[in-house]
Amino acid sequence: MKKYSFFVLLVGFSFGHNTWDIIQESILNPKCTMCHVSGSSFAEQSGLILTEDVAYEELVNVTPQNPHAAEDGLELVGTNGIASLYSSFLWEKINAPNYEHFYEDHPEYGSIMPMGLDFLTNGELEFIRQWIIAGAPEDGHVADETLLSDTTIFALPDFEPLEIPENGIQIHLPPFDVPPQFERELFYYVEIDTPDYLYVNRITTTMRPGSHHFIVYTFDDVNQNYLPNEGVYRDIRNFNGTINNGVLFQMQYHQFISGTQTRLFDYTLPEGVALKIDPSFGFDLNSHYANYSNDTIVGEVYNNFYFSDLEDVDHIAEILQLVNDDIYLPPNQETTLNSTFWIEDEHEEPINLFQLFSHAHKLNTEFKIYKVNQNNQNYRELIYISYDWEHPPVMKFDPPLHFSINDGIELEATYFNDTDEIVEWGLLSVDEMMIAFGLYYEGEQLKNDIEELMPDRLVLHSNFPNPFNPFTTLRYDLPQSGMVNITIHNVKGELVKTLLNSYQNAGFKSVLWNATNDRNKPVSAGLYIYTIQAKEATQSKKMILLN
Repeated sequence: MKKYSFFVLLVGFSFGHNTWDIIQESILNPKCTMCHVSGSSFAEQSGLILTEDVAYEELVNVTPQNPHAAEDGLELVGTNGIASLYSSFLWEKINAPNYEHFYEDHPEYGSIMPMGLDFLTNGELEFIRQWIIAGAPEDGHVADETLLSDTTIFALPDFEPLEIPENGIQIHLPPFDVPPQFERELFYYVEIDTPDYLYVNRITTTMRPGSHHFIVYTFDDVNQNYLPNEGVYRDIRNFNGTINNGVLFQMQYHQFISGTQTRLFDYTLPEGVALKIDPSFGFDLNSHYANYSNDTIVGEVYNNFYFSDLEDVDHIAEILQLVNDDIYLPPNQETTLNSTFWIEDEHEEPINLFQLFSHAHKLNTEFKIYKVNQNNQNYRELIYISYDWEHPPVMKFDPPLHFSINDGIELEATYFNDTDEIVEWGLLSVDEMMIAFGLYYEGEQLKNDIEELMPDRLVLHSNFPNPFNPFTTLRYDLPQSGMVNITIHNVKGELVKTLLNSYQNAGFKSVLWNATNDRNKPVSAGLYIYTIQAKEATQSKKMILLN
């Protein structure tokens, strides 16, 4: 495709440039392709390349890599006119004026794009909007070129701190500069002026735009001499690119408390459950900002811990942190690793898991977590899945997922090492990790949990979304423990996929289908029938896979 200067492009709109060419040359090329280029971590993470040789095929009628957007039935860009506008993941990601909806309703969608640069202008947004409404054609004039003369850029409201909680504490990471074309990850240690344990039932966080993540750590029985100096920024990398070994040394003593990759975060623990935090070692605040602009940006974070009165606490929440550091990834090869952690090895009582998420680096393509039982090798229940290493979903279980003393948690992570070097466990982005974080409490379930835990009959619910492409969730209520078989057939009655054929404990269950057959090959669009068999009961329902 011919390259044109911006001036020639503007005056040449009436000389044969079609709408898609204009989008590519004046919007995608200068604002998107610097990250979404073949071989970049952003392209690998999002599954999206926006260079002009492939951008149209990568965008149009394609399901997003983000599993939440896929499950919501979104496409990157559809061809169904105005209906596609409201189901476009691209439009969700670039429509900055609708940021409140984006961050409050869909925090799992990541960040508004382009990250680290100015938002698209009002004119660019309207130009793309008209193109989508017109059916997203590759050829033809379907949007008014004069729209691009509106260079007004939406500005986020002034960043405001969180209100200090009446019953709680606020920790503040003060403003810091992030230089142009630079990723800055740092730690900042603060101490809390209280000797008593903190019983936390709610955590809220707000960050200035441009943040990749924010994590709160404390230290676990560390020698006081190893604690960082309070109120000092400690960068993982020096500004010349070298590693700060002193920071790496301190990181080995970290104990995770909470974290988010969402700029606006608000999480409440189950009623009657509180996180018990020992403040005697202080808090180490970890922030990561990415700045791909030519101007310095400012990072800043506020985090609130809200307290529960001790008489209202029935169970103490604990931090789940399961780490497999036995990682060896040969070059230019896909590798799948498994590691199982048995409850009886870690705990003296059963546990009740109510939050779960994964952590890995950029070579990770899939992260699954299973509930298993050492007395029944046929039982292996998928409870978590992530296809996005940078924005892993946070799974919430309500009621909590109960693990008996004989149960275990199995991590299964798949990596594609596209480098010429062996990659092993490590703290740097060029290394890899395999960690499951979560929150749980020990002992029996809360009374209200037990009341809701057991369904009284077998029920196969309608899948969601439906129609779908390519992900949909099948939910079912299992009143008795036993063998469960879930299959998918086409309209000819031919078996397409066996989703499940194993022993399961009673409860409210779900399983994800990614529109593949038993050979893990994508299936064609059309009508499919899914069937559950449990004990003597059988139920079936229909679902539609879209192109």
